[in-house]
Amino acid sequence: MATPTAGPGRHRSAAADEAILAATLDLLTERGYGGLTMISVIDRAGVSSATLYRRWPTKHDLVVAALASVVPSSVDSDTGTLAGDLAALLGSIAASIAARREDVAEGLAIEAKHNAELAAALREKFLAPRVAQIDAIVSRATERGELCASPTGEMALSLVAGPVYHRAFVLGEPLTPAFLRRAVAYAQHGLGIITAPRVVATPNDPR
Repeated sequence: MATPTAGPGRHRSAAADEAILAATLDLLTERGYGGLTMISVIDRAGVSSATLYRRWPTKHDLVVAALASVVPSSVDSDTGTLAGDLAALLGSIAASIAARREDVAEGLAIEAKHNAELAAALREKFLAPRVAQIDAIVSRATERGELCASPTGEMALSLVAGPVYHRAFVLGEPLTPAFLRRAVAYAQHGLGIITAPRVVATPNDPR
């Protein structure tokens, strides 16, 4: 018996998703959040209103989905050690920063300050998974005996990821592999590792 193949509807659905999200990003760049409308996305993407609203019923849902389409997803990796887990987390954050659309992200950050629905949607999509990830890392490390009475939640995330965001957005410096290795070592201290590795600077180790 022949193996069933995906019908044309599936291809059209994926194409519609891509067209809608691309149109949303383009319009955010051109007009900002305030100037973007669902009708403008429908016109730019060449889809029906039913196609758009069936996928994303609100403007803030659509915008968050468009932003997420260009940012790597947060995935918790259990490497078996605190250092390995933190390296995976910071590597993921660095990849997200590299993929960040500054022309879109800055405008959304400003808008979110006085738009509670957008702020909540952004937190749920981007911050909540990171908090869950650091909580899982701390929990595993505590069970292994690497940590004792460590902070969790947003406090732990700030201690671990704060230096990475500071270097990227305040200093404007690259997130080199050498810097990320040092950040991992110091993050272990910040979380209160019981036996922390010594951080040794070498003359040729770029920061």
